[in-house]
Amino acid sequence: MAAVVLALVGAGVWAVFAISSAATGAYESAPDCSVAPDDVLDGMVPARETELNQRIEGFEEGVREGYECRWATPETASEVPAAARMVLVRYADRTGTTGAEAASRALEAAAHGGSPRNLSGIGDEARTWTENLQGFDWGCVAVRMSNLYTMSCYTSAVDYRADESVPGDVALAHAESLSRALVAEIEQGNY
Repeated sequence: MAAVVLALVGAGVWAVFAISSAATGAYESAPDCSVAPDDVLDGMVPARETELNQRIEGFEEGVREGYECRWATPETASEVPAAARMVLVRYADRTGTTGAEAASRALEAAAHGGSPRNLSGIGDEARTWTENLQGFDWGCVAVRMSNLYTMSCYTSAVDYRADESVPGDVALAHAESLSRALVAEIEQGNY
């Protein structure tokens, strides 16, 4: 009888461990913009204002859902202008394609053309790249966590005139910090 009780207790402990270690499992919903790490954004985008905080329209219901977010230093601020943007998309399993496969394809599509590099130690897979938009260098990091795809991008001016951006590698270092903090916030949540 004692052996049976020990076996059941052992099985119960294993089940609790298996359930609690399933943090990398499939996500049931996409986090919204409120998951953005305020302390990191405060340091990167001084006096920031939210420019975009919305659900992404046009996604097929039940297949994917997501949010897009953007923050920027307002023109009236007495700070060097900076901006950050994020995209968060959850993919559902479909016939012939898992949500994780769809999220991986989204990651590859986002990084395509930007000379992406692999980034280790974050999510199930991650890529970094730089891009130039309207004369400003942006650093971007895309991360897949199971069936969830996230992208974090950052840029900043070199001075108050905002005629020139920081170099791409500097923007990329900030984007990576933002992305790592975002992933840590998501991993602590219940999505």
